[in-house]
Parts: sequence; structure tokens; C-alpha cells
Amino acid sequence: MARRKEHTHEQIKTMAIEAVVMHLQHDNIETLSLRKVASLIGYVPSTLINIFGSYHYLLLAVSEQTLAQLATKLSLEMNDNPLLNIQQMATIYSEFALQNRRCFRLVFELSMPDDQPLPIAHLSLIKSLFGLVESQLVQYFPKADSKKIEMMSRVLWGAIHGLTSLALDGKLFEEQSCLQDMLISHVQSYIAGMSIKKEFTCY
Repeated sequence: MARRKEHTHEQIKTMAIEAVVMHLQHDNIETLSLRKVASLIGYVPSTLINIFGSYHYLLLAVSEQTLAQLATKLSLEMNDNPLLNIQQMATIYSEFALQNRRCFRLVFELSMPDDQPLPIAHLSLIKSLFGLVESQLVQYFPKADSKKIEMMSRVLWGAIHGLTSLALDGKLFEEQSCLQDMLISHVQSYIAGMSIKKEFTCY
């Protein structure tokens, strides 16, 4: 039975998101449903529909929370060495993914229905994540314009995400500890390669 008026909408929203996260710690998203989430927090499905709009938007809220947590971790402990900062971000990114496997997968597997655009809040989080990388690239390549920096951040991080995803799937065919070495090698090689293009650097 629904526990009407025991919690505010914001509290129920938080409870539902936490219920999904807890479920994903030990089971796949395929075994979850709106009805099950509602049951876990003691409400009826219609209550969650009223708050989120649909089950899809509940999952999107979980995805947004995951992105926000990742952004917080990536923005900590920056120093004045952009190369080391990027290497550290790559390591933190992979560690976060491995520690939050199913929530991390949800971020990239969830698509909008009927080709609807992502909500502005979601897009802003994604932009802020790339912004962290771009802020370091700008320091390393002061002569590169904003479009080039944006492109470089996508290329650089695309490979970092690819290696991380392979590790999640157990398809690196190497010891898990080698992932960090691969990530650092990629960052160093990409930065070194781009540094050869003198129009991007101040050297």
C-alpha cells in the first residue's frame, strides 16, 4: 500500500534513485522495473510516474547522478601539471567505472525514446566533464583554438573510454592492473604526438 504524504516529492525522488543504484550493485538493469522500484520504496508505480514522468526518466535521473559523482571525483586534486592531471583523470575515470559497473554502463547504454534530445541538465553534465579535460589541454596547447581543443578532448577521451569499456567486458586480454599502464601510455603518446604540431604549442 502507498505511504501517502509521508515524504515530499524530492524525498521520494531520492529514494527511487537510491533504490535503482542499490539494485545495480548486485543485479542487472534488465531485472528491474518501475513496479519493482516502487515496491522497494513502499509506493505505487503511479507515484513515480507523477514524479519522473516515466520509468525511462527515472533511469535518466540515475544516469545524471552517476555523471555528477564522476565529475566531482575528476575535479579533485588538480595540480599545475596538465599532463599529470589528465593521466590522473584517466585513472580515476577507469576506477570509477570498475567500482560502479552497472551505473556506469547505464550512462552510455540509455538512449532517449523517439529520438528526443537529452535534457539540458544531462547535456550540461557531459559538457562539464569534457570541460575538465579541455581546461588541461588548453594549458598544454595554448595556441590551439577552442574547436581544436574540443576535438582533441573527444579523441583523447574516446580512447580512454574504449579501454575502460574493454576492461569492464573483460576483453583487454591482459591483467586488470595493466589497464592503468595502458591509459597512461595512451595519454602520454597522444599528447606527445599532438605536441609535434607546432601550431598548437608555444615551443
